[in-house]
Amino acid sequence: MSDREPDHERERLEERLHWIYSAADPDELRERYDTWADSYDHDLDGMQWLAPRAAAGRCAAHLPADDDAEVLDAGCGTGLVGVCLRSLGAWRVVGFDLSRSMLERAAATGVYAELSQGSLLEPLPFESRRFAAVVSVGVFTHGHVGPAAFAGLARVVRPGGHVSMTFRDDAVEALGYRAESDRLESAGVWTLVERTDPEALIQEGSIGADMRVWTWRVS
Repeated sequence: MSDREPDHERERLEERLHWIYSAADPDELRERYDTWADSYDHDLDGMQWLAPRAAAGRCAAHLPADDDAEVLDAGCGTGLVGVCLRSLGAWRVVGFDLSRSMLERAAATGVYAELSQGSLLEPLPFESRRFAAVVSVGVFTHGHVGPAAFAGLARVVRPGGHVSMTFRDDAVEALGYRAESDRLESAGVWTLVERTDPEALIQEGSIGADMRVWTWRVS
């Protein structure tokens, strides 16, 4: 393999990420993920994307040993986070995503007890206080879901449960995620209990930015 081939592949993956981040609205974002679904896992594996396992690990650290505990994978995509979660415990994982094609890939993993399609920008179709935890990876970022969705996720977590989400360091302040986190904490909705040290979002090349996993305990 020539030196140029890895460079070409890296450029292609960078272009794919920029294409996703530049979606103008939820409909366009859904269409783009539908288009990407077939090659999504292969592409991210090539990027050495560490976020799913990192977030699943922090989510699992706060979960009870109870096999019946339910976890909502919010923005589950093709199921990368669900696979990581199930490798760490026998919890019941529920997936929710904007893209039908991505959900079809998630279903093929066999790790989800339940899957449904919808937008995190709309009221979630789940009962209040249903879940022991919520985990969300790669969702709260450029061109995706804004901080207004935080309250809806907190609503479906039982008191004492946790919400774990990944954020790019370059988006937390710029897109208002920290401000909304602080507002909800002041309102008694949740408490920030953990923020991991920064690590490379993607290990291959210069794609992306540092990320952290943030975890809150719901009141």
